[in-house]
Parts: sequence; C-alpha cells; structure tokens
Amino acid sequence: MFAIAHRIPIIEPTVYAGDYTGIPFDRADPRFDDPLVPLDDVGVAYESHHARSDGGNWPYHAPIAGARKDMWLRRSAAGILARVNARLAPHGAELFVLDGYRPMECQRGLWDFFVEEGRQAGMADPEAYAEEHVFDPRPFDAAAPSTWPAHVCGASVDLTLRDRLSHEIFDMGVRFEDICAESANDYFERQLLAGRIAADDRRLWNRRLIHWAMSAEGFLNDPFVFWHYDWGNQLYVKVRRALFADAPKAAWYGYIGPP
Repeated sequence: MFAIAHRIPIIEPTVYAGDYTGIPFDRADPRFDDPLVPLDDVGVAYESHHARSDGGNWPYHAPIAGARKDMWLRRSAAGILARVNARLAPHGAELFVLDGYRPMECQRGLWDFFVEEGRQAGMADPEAYAEEHVFDPRPFDAAAPSTWPAHVCGASVDLTLRDRLSHEIFDMGVRFEDICAESANDYFERQLLAGRIAADDRRLWNRRLIHWAMSAEGFLNDPFVFWHYDWGNQLYVKVRRALFADAPKAAWYGYIGPP
C-alpha cells in the first residue's frame, strides 16, 4: 500500500454545486498569455480518449468529430504535471492523461454524440440529457467568458494512474466518463466511513494517491468526478472559493485557440 498520509476530504455536493461561468476573468494577468505546449515535451504519458479509433473509448466506441490524437496544455500546467510524476515515481506510478486541451470542434462533437444518444433513447429533451454529460457549446463566443467550456482554456485535465513499468491502468472503481455515484472523488472515503469497504481497498488508495500528488502541486479536483483537475481557470477559482479561504479573485486562463 502507498506510504502516504492522505485522505480525500468528504464534501457535500451542495458546497461546490452551481455554475462556474460567472467567475471573473482577468485578461491583464501576466499568465493570460501562457502558451499551449505538447505533453510530449514534459514526458507525461497520454492517450486521447476522444480520438481513439479502436472502439475502446467507452461510451463513444469511435473517434469524436474534432478530437485530436496529440495532447496539449498550458505551459505552466504541463510543467506541474511533470512535477506530479516526480512525486508519484517512488510509488511506482505515473499519470496517464485522457483529455487535456479540447478544441471547440471536439466540444461540439461530444455535444452532438450525447444529444443523439438522448434521441435514440426516446428522451423528451435530448439537449437536457446532453447537458448532464458535457458543457453546451452552442452559445460559445471567444470574447464571452460565460460561454467557455473549461477544457478549451487549456488548463483542465482528465487523467488516471498507471504502473510506471507495466503501464497497467490502476483501478479507480469506475471507468472514465461514467457519470454515476461512484464517480464522485470521495465515494470510497464514504464507503470506508460506512464500513462497506476495508481500509486497504485498492480503489480507495489509488484515488488518494492521485489526489495527494495533484493537490500537492496546486491542481484542484472537481469533486463530482475523480478524473478531472483544474489550474487557473474559472472552474479552478469556483472550487477554490468553495473549499478554501484563499481563493484568487479571478481566473487567469481563458479561451485559447488550438495550436
């Protein structure tokens, strides 16, 4: 078991619920112009989940329109991930990134997928169903912060852990993009508290390890799902305001066009 003294905080969803698009954005912040860099430059492993063509990218089972196979993040965010990997190395683990910077074309492709899935299921409001899964891209305006999905700002990342040598993906208890009760990052902490799992449950400790390493380097988890972390964007400020007393007044990363 990993030799870390860390617990994922149990947080009631009402504490961090709500929209983040009203968070102020500071274009004068010197970090605003931080460029996108490829994750290859910092040695962080990845596979673009949305661009996979082997059918293994549940629930899509095909490439999403607009998805790219390469992976990019803001330069400072990519550098942070490299430091996270250094923290993980003594534990035999490394990050495995599934989504980073997401072009608007991919955001629209994801939206179209879930709208169609809702239609195929006979739902009365397939757009409402799609909004349960992905940010609505229809109102997007590059000049309007209230319309920016988090991933198009270049400092949101979806990731998991894998073994540094075998590259076996660690068991986190639920598959990526499966939005359900088990997706919440504190789910296994709650299960432990209720006596439903043992204290050495591997799923519990895998989530603790990634949360410890990412939060120690400044990334903040969106507690709704274990795989999503942010740095410097509106969602980052929203979560920091909800959980800590020292939240910045405004986000410094906004929409950035594709590399």
